[in-house]
Amino acid sequence: MRRSLPLLLVLGLLAALVGAFVIMPASTVTEPPRAAEATRTVAPLRVAIVGDSLSAGRSRFLGNGLDDESWMSYANGDGIEFVGGWARAGATPDEMAAAVQPIPDVDVLVILAGTNAVRTGRTMAQETGAYERIVRVIRPKRVLVSSIPPYRAHAEAALRYGEALRRFVGERGWEWIDPWAIARDGDDWAEGFSTDGTHPAGPAQYEVLGESFRRLILETRMLPSALS
Repeated sequence: MRRSLPLLLVLGLLAALVGAFVIMPASTVTEPPRAAEATRTVAPLRVAIVGDSLSAGRSRFLGNGLDDESWMSYANGDGIEFVGGWARAGATPDEMAAAVQPIPDVDVLVILAGTNAVRTGRTMAQETGAYERIVRVIRPKRVLVSSIPPYRAHAEAALRYGEALRRFVGERGWEWIDPWAIARDGDDWAEGFSTDGTHPAGPAQYEVLGESFRRLILETRMLPSALS
Protein backbone atom coordinates (compact mmCIF):
# COMPACT_ATOMS: atom_id res chain seq x y z
CA MET A 1 0.00 0.00 0.00
CA ARG A 2 2.81 2.43 0.86
CA ARG A 3 4.41 1.91 -2.58
CA SER A 4 1.16 2.80 -4.38
CA LEU A 5 0.68 6.11 -2.55
CA PRO A 6 3.12 8.17 -4.76
CA LEU A 7 1.50 6.72 -7.87
CA LEU A 8 -1.95 7.69 -6.63
CA LEU A 9 -0.75 11.22 -5.88
CA VAL A 10 0.69 11.61 -9.38
CA LEU A 11 -2.50 10.35 -10.98
CA GLY A 12 -4.52 12.74 -8.85
CA LEU A 13 -2.44 15.75 -9.90
CA LEU A 14 -2.75 14.81 -13.57
CA ALA A 15 -6.52 14.52 -13.25
CA ALA A 16 -6.72 17.95 -11.64
CA LEU A 17 -4.67 19.56 -14.39
CA VAL A 18 -6.78 17.99 -17.15
CA GLY A 19 -9.96 19.14 -15.44
CA ALA A 20 -8.69 22.72 -15.16
CA PHE A 21 -7.84 22.81 -18.85
CA VAL A 22 -11.26 21.48 -19.88
CA ILE A 23 -13.17 24.10 -17.87
CA MET A 24 -10.91 27.02 -18.87
CA PRO A 25 -13.13 30.01 -19.90
CA ALA A 26 -13.47 30.40 -23.65
CA SER A 27 -12.44 34.07 -23.39
CA THR A 28 -8.88 33.05 -22.48
CA VAL A 29 -8.29 31.28 -25.79
CA THR A 30 -10.07 33.57 -28.26
CA GLU A 31 -8.31 36.12 -30.50
CA PRO A 32 -7.65 39.44 -28.75
CA PRO A 33 -10.09 42.19 -29.91
CA ARG A 34 -7.34 44.40 -31.30
CA ALA A 35 -5.87 41.58 -33.37
CA ALA A 36 -9.32 40.75 -34.73
CA GLU A 37 -9.89 44.38 -35.75
CA ALA A 38 -6.55 44.50 -37.53
CA THR A 39 -7.64 41.66 -39.82
CA ARG A 40 -10.77 43.48 -41.07
CA THR A 41 -10.64 44.70 -44.68
CA VAL A 42 -11.61 48.33 -45.32
CA ALA A 43 -13.44 48.76 -48.62
CA PRO A 44 -11.76 51.18 -51.05
CA LEU A 45 -13.32 54.56 -51.67
CA ARG A 46 -15.25 54.62 -54.94
CA VAL A 47 -14.03 57.80 -56.63
CA ALA A 48 -15.41 59.57 -59.71
CA ILE A 49 -13.84 62.59 -61.39
CA VAL A 50 -15.15 65.38 -63.62
CA GLY A 51 -12.90 67.85 -65.37
CA ASP A 52 -10.99 69.10 -68.39
CA SER A 53 -7.56 68.42 -69.93
CA LEU A 54 -5.97 68.50 -66.47
CA SER A 55 -7.81 65.23 -65.78
CA ALA A 56 -8.43 63.84 -69.27
CA GLY A 57 -4.93 62.53 -69.91
CA ARG A 58 -2.71 62.33 -72.96
CA SER A 59 -5.62 61.29 -75.23
CA ARG A 60 -7.50 64.46 -74.21
CA PHE A 61 -10.62 62.43 -73.28
CA LEU A 62 -11.10 60.42 -70.09
CA GLY A 63 -13.38 57.99 -71.91
CA ASN A 64 -10.30 56.53 -73.59
CA GLY A 65 -9.01 55.33 -70.23
CA LEU A 66 -6.36 56.42 -67.76
CA ASP A 67 -2.84 57.03 -69.05
CA ASP A 68 0.49 58.46 -67.87
CA GLU A 69 -0.84 62.02 -68.03
CA SER A 70 -3.98 61.30 -66.04
CA TRP A 71 -3.44 62.20 -62.39
CA MET A 72 -5.93 59.52 -61.40
CA SER A 73 -3.54 56.87 -62.75
CA TYR A 74 -1.30 57.64 -59.79
CA ALA A 75 -4.06 58.15 -57.20
CA ASN A 76 -5.88 54.92 -58.05
CA GLY A 77 -5.45 51.72 -56.02
CA ASP A 78 -4.61 50.87 -52.40
CA GLY A 79 -7.75 52.35 -50.87
CA ILE A 80 -9.08 54.19 -53.94
CA GLU A 81 -11.15 52.64 -56.71
CA PHE A 82 -11.65 54.78 -59.83
CA VAL A 83 -15.24 54.25 -60.99
CA GLY A 84 -15.45 56.67 -63.91
CA GLY A 85 -16.59 60.16 -64.68
CA TRP A 86 -16.11 62.60 -67.53
CA ALA A 87 -13.24 64.85 -68.61
CA ARG A 88 -12.35 66.37 -71.97
CA ALA A 89 -9.71 68.84 -73.04
CA GLY A 90 -11.11 72.35 -73.43
CA ALA A 91 -14.35 71.67 -71.55
CA THR A 92 -15.97 74.37 -69.43
CA PRO A 93 -17.96 73.48 -66.28
CA ASP A 94 -21.17 74.05 -68.22
CA GLU A 95 -20.09 71.54 -70.90
CA MET A 96 -19.13 69.03 -68.22
CA ALA A 97 -22.54 69.36 -66.60
CA ALA A 98 -24.24 68.71 -69.94
CA ALA A 99 -22.18 65.56 -70.61
CA VAL A 100 -21.80 63.82 -67.26
CA GLN A 101 -23.84 60.68 -66.59
CA PRO A 102 -24.98 59.06 -63.32
CA ILE A 103 -22.59 56.66 -61.59
CA PRO A 104 -23.89 54.38 -58.82
CA ASP A 105 -22.52 54.36 -55.28
CA VAL A 106 -19.87 57.07 -55.54
CA ASP A 107 -18.13 57.75 -52.25
CA VAL A 108 -16.12 60.76 -53.43
CA LEU A 109 -16.62 63.02 -56.44
CA VAL A 110 -13.61 65.15 -57.41
CA ILE A 111 -14.34 68.17 -59.60
CA LEU A 112 -11.38 69.95 -61.19
CA ALA A 113 -12.90 72.59 -63.42
CA GLY A 114 -12.67 76.26 -64.26
CA THR A 115 -9.53 76.87 -66.30
CA ASN A 116 -11.51 76.86 -69.55
CA ALA A 117 -14.16 79.12 -68.07
CA VAL A 118 -11.36 81.61 -67.48
CA ARG A 119 -10.03 81.02 -71.00
CA THR A 120 -13.42 81.79 -72.56
CA GLY A 121 -14.08 84.83 -70.36
CA ARG A 122 -16.77 83.29 -68.17
CA THR A 123 -17.01 84.20 -64.51
CA MET A 124 -17.63 81.93 -61.55
CA ALA A 125 -21.06 83.53 -61.14
CA GLN A 126 -21.97 82.24 -64.61
CA GLU A 127 -20.81 78.70 -63.81
CA THR A 128 -22.30 78.07 -60.35
CA GLY A 129 -25.26 76.17 -61.78
CA ALA A 130 -22.92 73.86 -63.69
CA TYR A 131 -21.15 72.68 -60.53
CA GLU A 132 -24.51 72.08 -58.86
CA ARG A 133 -25.79 70.05 -61.83
CA ILE A 134 -22.68 67.86 -61.84
CA VAL A 135 -23.21 67.01 -58.16
CA ARG A 136 -26.94 66.35 -58.66
CA VAL A 137 -26.22 63.88 -61.47
CA ILE A 138 -23.46 61.94 -59.68
CA ARG A 139 -25.01 62.12 -56.18
CA PRO A 140 -21.83 61.24 -54.28
CA LYS A 141 -21.49 60.87 -50.54
CA ARG A 142 -18.77 63.54 -50.52
CA VAL A 143 -17.83 66.32 -52.92
CA LEU A 144 -14.26 67.57 -53.31
CA VAL A 145 -13.79 70.63 -55.48
CA SER A 146 -10.19 71.33 -56.45
CA SER A 147 -8.53 74.67 -56.87
CA ILE A 148 -7.44 75.39 -60.43
CA PRO A 149 -3.71 75.69 -61.12
CA PRO A 150 -1.93 78.90 -62.09
CA TYR A 151 -2.90 80.07 -65.58
CA ARG A 152 -0.07 82.20 -66.85
CA ALA A 153 -1.93 83.57 -69.88
CA HIS A 154 -4.82 84.85 -67.72
CA ALA A 155 -3.23 85.07 -64.27
CA GLU A 156 -5.46 87.73 -62.69
CA ALA A 157 -8.70 86.26 -64.03
CA ALA A 158 -7.67 82.81 -62.80
CA LEU A 159 -7.02 84.15 -59.31
CA ARG A 160 -10.41 85.88 -59.19
CA TYR A 161 -12.17 82.74 -60.43
CA GLY A 162 -10.37 80.59 -57.87
CA GLU A 163 -11.27 82.87 -54.98
CA ALA A 164 -14.93 82.94 -56.04
CA LEU A 165 -14.95 79.16 -56.49
CA ARG A 166 -13.60 78.62 -53.00
CA ARG A 167 -16.30 80.82 -51.47
CA PHE A 168 -18.98 79.01 -53.47
CA VAL A 169 -17.75 75.59 -52.32
CA GLY A 170 -17.85 76.70 -48.68
CA GLU A 171 -21.40 78.00 -49.08
CA ARG A 172 -22.52 74.63 -50.47
CA GLY A 173 -20.91 72.67 -47.63
CA TRP A 174 -18.60 70.81 -49.97
CA GLU A 175 -14.88 70.26 -49.39
CA TRP A 176 -12.27 72.57 -50.92
CA ILE A 177 -8.87 71.01 -51.71
CA ASP A 178 -5.65 72.43 -53.09
CA PRO A 179 -3.56 69.64 -54.66
CA TRP A 180 -1.60 72.28 -56.57
CA ALA A 181 0.27 73.54 -53.51
CA ILE A 182 3.19 71.31 -54.55
CA ALA A 183 3.15 72.84 -58.06
CA ARG A 184 2.81 76.49 -57.13
CA ASP A 185 5.32 79.19 -56.29
CA GLY A 186 3.33 82.17 -55.10
CA ASP A 187 0.75 82.87 -57.81
CA ASP A 188 2.76 81.14 -60.55
CA TRP A 189 3.98 77.63 -61.30
CA ALA A 190 6.93 76.23 -59.40
CA GLU A 191 10.04 76.09 -61.56
CA GLY A 192 9.99 73.11 -63.91
CA PHE A 193 6.46 71.93 -63.11
CA SER A 194 4.85 73.41 -66.23
CA THR A 195 6.26 74.31 -69.64
CA ASP A 196 3.17 75.95 -71.14
CA GLY A 197 1.93 77.80 -68.05
CA THR A 198 -1.36 75.87 -68.09
CA HIS A 199 -0.66 72.13 -67.62
CA PRO A 200 1.87 69.98 -65.77
CA ALA A 201 4.91 69.36 -67.95
CA GLY A 202 4.61 65.59 -68.28
CA PRO A 203 4.13 62.19 -66.60
CA ALA A 204 6.55 62.91 -63.75
CA GLN A 205 4.61 66.04 -62.78
CA TYR A 206 1.25 64.28 -63.14
CA GLU A 207 2.53 61.58 -60.81
CA VAL A 208 3.35 64.21 -58.17
CA LEU A 209 -0.10 65.73 -58.68
CA GLY A 210 -1.74 62.30 -58.43
CA GLU A 211 -0.03 61.60 -55.13
CA SER A 212 -1.24 64.97 -53.84
CA PHE A 213 -4.82 64.16 -54.89
CA ARG A 214 -4.51 60.68 -53.41
CA ARG A 215 -3.59 61.99 -49.97
CA LEU A 216 -6.47 64.50 -49.99
CA ILE A 217 -9.01 61.92 -51.17
CA LEU A 218 -8.04 59.37 -48.52
CA GLU A 219 -8.40 62.04 -45.84
CA THR A 220 -12.13 62.22 -46.64
CA ARG A 221 -12.72 58.98 -44.68
CA MET A 222 -12.78 61.26 -41.62
CA LEU A 223 -15.31 63.71 -43.09
CA PRO A 224 -19.12 63.61 -42.83
CA SER A 225 -21.19 62.84 -45.91
CA ALA A 226 -21.67 65.82 -48.20
CA LEU A 227 -25.21 64.97 -49.23
CA SER A 228 -28.11 63.92 -47.05
